[in-house]
Amino acid sequence: MHAVGTAGLSSKVLSPFEPLPSEQTPADLEVQTELDPYDASPLEGASGLVLCGGGDVDPDLYGRTRHPRTHNVSQKRDRFELTFLSTALDLDMPVLAICRGMQLMNVHFGGTLNQHLLDDPKRLDHYRDRPLAEPAHGVTFKEGTRLVEVTGGIKIDVNTHHHQGLEDVAEPLQEIGWAEDGVLEAVTSTEHPWVVGVQWHPEAMVPMHEPQVNIFDAFGDAVRSYAQGSKARGITAQSA
Repeated sequence: MHAVGTAGLSSKVLSPFEPLPSEQTPADLEVQTELDPYDASPLEGASGLVLCGGGDVDPDLYGRTRHPRTHNVSQKRDRFELTFLSTALDLDMPVLAICRGMQLMNVHFGGTLNQHLLDDPKRLDHYRDRPLAEPAHGVTFKEGTRLVEVTGGIKIDVNTHHHQGLEDVAEPLQEIGWAEDGVLEAVTSTEHPWVVGVQWHPEAMVPMHEPQVNIFDAFGDAVRSYAQGSKARGITAQSA
């Protein structure tokens, strides 16, 4: 949530789950829990959607048998986030899809996932123990695409915390960024004003890496533009 705040946005966390007894919500953060996974009405009044990282997407959604290393699957979370994503896309609302969020967005459009990248020994180790602030590898962007303009360069350093990735990429997603081993790290939609997916965790690198700050700043600009155009309240809903 800090990363969203650095872009000058207020946030609301939306979840279909009960809060954990140990969870403490910051006083300045609005949180709604135990929401209906099929009801998108809590998104009303929002001007942007962030889909965060988390467990693996259910392979049943893209017609594949579950890999032995596929884990932490939640059909409730999948349905909840797909409901919100579909609504946001229908409204042309800005969407920033991070790690699992990028994977879920591809599945939403009809794409598939590689369930365990390390089945290929030539791959980098993308599956670090958690999203750290330190860079782990580079990402090279396609010239002339949105993230070149946003980050200020063709190549940036990123962190990593994922063992899955996009396989068959569905339209309208455009492939725009790759790791050194060829793993797809960034996509954008060709049919929506501002929809970006990144496979790394820019929110963890915001305190020390300006290109990641720029990603959230660009998202913030898109949210404010959307809010102004739709007379919405300028609140960013974040699914968790």
